[in-house]
Amino acid sequence: MASLFSEGDPVLLVYNKRHRWIKTVIDDLFHCNYGSVNLGELIDAPYGTSLESSKGKFLHAFPPTIIDWINVAFKHQSQIIYEKDAGMILMMLDVKPGDTIYETGTGSGSLTSILARSVGPTGKIITHDNREQAIEAAKYNLSLLSLDNVEFNHRDIVEDGFVEGNADALVLDMGDPWRVIDHATKILSPGRKIVVFLPTFDQLGKTKDQLEIWNFKDIKAIELLEREIQMKKGAIRPSTRMIGHTGFLLSAIYMGPKLSLET
Repeated sequence: MASLFSEGDPVLLVYNKRHRWIKTVIDDLFHCNYGSVNLGELIDAPYGTSLESSKGKFLHAFPPTIIDWINVAFKHQSQIIYEKDAGMILMMLDVKPGDTIYETGTGSGSLTSILARSVGPTGKIITHDNREQAIEAAKYNLSLLSLDNVEFNHRDIVEDGFVEGNADALVLDMGDPWRVIDHATKILSPGRKIVVFLPTFDQLGKTKDQLEIWNFKDIKAIELLEREIQMKKGAIRPSTRMIGHTGFLLSAIYMGPKLSLET
């Protein structure tokens, strides 16, 4: 794998934890509050190169990760699902290359992009949102990553259900997911899994009740908290700030239609 920048490559420029930009390696000047640097100096330069600005400051150059794209370059229409939750969703759904994942609540496409990267070019993400503005923002954001394995659907799932197809897994991020559990049974085969992101206990309870009614089993709910460790010399300790409650992750397995015992 190449470890040198080429002309036209995306590059993450880092000044400090809070100030970072994604640009393109091209023979042109980039200006910021810390001075200007010539991005052309990165052509054929190794990853991790430091560029000295016109003000004597240093910007460090790295290839951007998907999290960098989401946090730095994406246009956000609403609150995104944090990395801690997105990573666990991948594990809960057992997402693999080649999978077809259905999603509702496209938003700005942050989770969509993570899912799309995970299923690879042979897989597909079929995502739904009832807000046209969100769909357009997500299309723009995913174009930054050159992802073309996503099918966008401007659709009200509560009223119209999911587009027809067979899902290897389903993830819901919407305000009233309990209202679409019946539709979920039309795209999930027995043994397939659903994960729902829910901010409140009230939503959690209503969704659990519907999952039981529609014959989902192995219902589990978790909450993930994230606390960074302060890495100051002589004072390595937990940070006084943390990412606390963002939402609950509710998972369940579809068992198929209930069998009638009537004769």
